[in-house]
Amino acid sequence: MHRKQVSTNIRKTRDIVLLTLLFVAAIAAGAARAQTYTNLHSFAAGTDGADPTPIIRDEEGNIYGATRFGGIPSCNLDTCGTVFKIDSAGKETVLYRFEGGNNGSNPLAGLARDAKGNLYGTTQGNGYVGGASVVFKVNPQGHQTVLFVAGETAQGCCLDSPVAVDAHGNVYGMSPYGGKPNCGVAQNGLGCGTLFKIAPDGKFTVIHVFKGKDGIQPEGGVVLDAKGNIYGTAVWGGNLKCNYPGWGAGGGPGCGTIYKLEPSGKFTVLHTFTGPNDGSYPLGLIIDDAGNLYGIADSGGDVIKHTNWEYGLGTIFKVDTSGKYSVLFAFKPCTEPPCTNGQVLNHLYASHLARDSKGNLYGIEESNDCAFGGGCIFRIDAKGNITDLYDFTQDQSGAPEFYDAMGLVLGSDGDFYGSTPFGGSEEPECDDNIGVACGSVFHITF
Repeated sequence: MHRKQVSTNIRKTRDIVLLTLLFVAAIAAGAARAQTYTNLHSFAAGTDGADPTPIIRDEEGNIYGATRFGGIPSCNLDTCGTVFKIDSAGKETVLYRFEGGNNGSNPLAGLARDAKGNLYGTTQGNGYVGGASVVFKVNPQGHQTVLFVAGETAQGCCLDSPVAVDAHGNVYGMSPYGGKPNCGVAQNGLGCGTLFKIAPDGKFTVIHVFKGKDGIQPEGGVVLDAKGNIYGTAVWGGNLKCNYPGWGAGGGPGCGTIYKLEPSGKFTVLHTFTGPNDGSYPLGLIIDDAGNLYGIADSGGDVIKHTNWEYGLGTIFKVDTSGKYSVLFAFKPCTEPPCTNGQVLNHLYASHLARDSKGNLYGIEESNDCAFGGGCIFRIDAKGNITDLYDFTQDQSGAPEFYDAMGLVLGSDGDFYGSTPFGGSEEPECDDNIGVACGSVFHITF
């Protein structure tokens, strides 16, 4: 065979091999982009639990959370809830079952975890019959310690936000209705809210009492920076003439505030919401290594007068260390599915965003008629562009029958873990009238 023909055959063989490798790589890339939804655990009510709160995840891949219901069947009016762990293999362990009374009942918020593996949280309580609103600690062996009993009065009840724990073991939290009754502006005889600290020795201290212009009804928990400063939001208050209500409107005037509380006790309002353009009814904050704060406002932003969207559909925002506020994205009303372009209709957002190392922000629309009713996971990049990453089915999320807290945390490979209050397996049904499941913990890969 001539050398020229041999060379030609070699080139042909090389080209075939190259094309084959490119084809295989393309298939592999397509497979990598494919969305896979895995139900890690479906709650079965009874002692297993039902209606999970937002979850947290440790470095080893274990997931921790609480359930509002389930646990001890004899717990007064209904079951009082649980604290659970799901390991990296998907095995669920109930660490603690609430007993009612001063042991607490019906947790609504996610948990916090310290370096020793202790879990901290709050229970909303269920009135005089069910159980009190408490701050609690559960150690890795499942032993519960009640750190504070908030009581059953309007001024002390209803702890429904997560706590934060610093490196010294101090626990920080908020009471949405604590403080002076009426506080001059709030409705129904309720206080405007308080911030508190529980020291490792159990000493309880109120570290701030809200009065109205600094905020009304703190929600979403607080975040801490490296200097010990505390940051958070109040869903109402601030400019008391502002009227762009968010979800659950009716608690007080004003559109909300973002605040900072220094270790010295100095309190500063970093931003007062005005409704149009910047948003209203802010939800919980997250913080980056530089001390910048990020969050989501339930309402305000782009408002369309004399329509169903005259109060706006919410914003994604950033506040830097100097208090400079910027809107990263404003949601708009939708005309058709799916949940793209940040278009929403019957909107309800998970309270906290998640952030990756590149500065992308992730969140959940818990219910969205533009996304087949089931809601979606979205991403906002550093330039303010939004991407619809995953649309939930109604069976997966449990929406729109119930509005409750869904949670989202990032995995190590661009994947997501989260919880849904009424999604998962349809057996058993938590409500026979509408046939919804008892909640689930899920994993989504791409």
